Amino acid sequence: MPVYRCRVADGRGRVAEVLRDAASQEALLRDLFSRDACVLGVEELKEGPRRRVRRFSRRTVGDLTGLLALMLASGLSLRDSLEVAQTVSTRGNDNELVALLLERIRKGGTLADALDEARESFPPVYRGLVRIGERIGNLDQVFSRLSSYLTDDRKLRDRFGTAALYPSLVLGVALLASLFIVAYLLPRMREVFAQLGPEMGRKVEALTGSLTVGMAVLGAGTLALAAFLVFAVQARGRGGPTALRIDAALLRIPLAAPFLLRREVLNFAFAMETLTAAGVGVEEALGEGAGAVHNGALREEILRIRSDVMKGGKLSAAFSESRLFPARIGRWIAVGERVGHVEKVFGQLRSYYQEEVEQWLGRLMALVEPALIVVLGVLIVVFVVAFIVPVFSLFGNVL
Repeated sequence: MPVYRCRVADGRGRVAEVLRDAASQEALLRDLFSRDACVLGVEELKEGPRRRVRRFSRRTVGDLTGLLALMLASGLSLRDSLEVAQTVSTRGNDNELVALLLERIRKGGTLADALDEARESFPPVYRGLVRIGERIGNLDQVFSRLSSYLTDDRKLRDRFGTAALYPSLVLGVALLASLFIVAYLLPRMREVFAQLGPEMGRKVEALTGSLTVGMAVLGAGTLALAAFLVFAVQARGRGGPTALRIDAALLRIPLAAPFLLRREVLNFAFAMETLTAAGVGVEEALGEGAGAVHNGALREEILRIRSDVMKGGKLSAAFSESRLFPARIGRWIAVGERVGHVEKVFGQLRSYYQEEVEQWLGRLMALVEPALIVVLGVLIVVFVVAFIVPVFSLFGNVL
């Protein structure tokens, strides 16, 4: 997604320079204006921020977050917490990350500014929550929630990686077996049957030729699919209308779309729960909560909902009219509006979709093995019909 350097002034006339990522400059300006910020200038960073910072692993970010949550909860200031963390993490990536953040803090900057420099390592929801936490003075609560969020996220990723390991190994073995047949077995068959006469050699040549063509077509299709996926990922990373169309298409993929939607709603509900519980207004919380969503189509839908709310509409009605978000969200928010506790509704939504994501992941893991059995069964039948049966027929002619 494109990164922009913005010079903005708040209501008191204070000018600040911030980094923001957005799908387009129009979306960025719309978001800034909705925050009552006076935009003095916008510049797209073609090569990213001026200071190039390496990307840290999720585990490194998660460990530091948990450490800061513990120390901030004990009453230490942010600077003291980072200095203690630097003495605990004396080497490796953890020390490098702490040193980066502490350097910016010592120069009088904010933690949010330091996180913007290392934006590749911290998701938008992380940076947004820290920015608001610094502003309203509840960084200890923010880091406590972020630590729990990152722990749950790592568990889900580990489960998904475990589920994807088995099919990856099976498909890898199938690919190696196909390469062995094409590169070694078929040439040896030509040599053996060519010694049995010209007619037999022509039959073997025809058989091996058809098999080679079939495998070449299959390989070309696989490469074309891989190239398409690479192009889609790159286009999605560049942002713009193409990225929005790709993200909208992702929400229509059978089987995968429900899991993706629930995962995004979980991230959004977590951000909204944390922000509204901290006293942030719904309009501002929606703007920051949109950053928790990775899907551009859903992000634009959240900004549209925010615009409707700022025009005086009800939050529940805006969600109920959405074609992308589940209708359940609008109904639950309507209940929260009637009882006057919308922030509690987002907590319930987070818990609900946490269970939903885990259930869907369990279902996908349960479907992996049967699906692989069916796919391998079809491949074996095709291999027997296209290769084994003709070979035995050739042997029958020889005998």
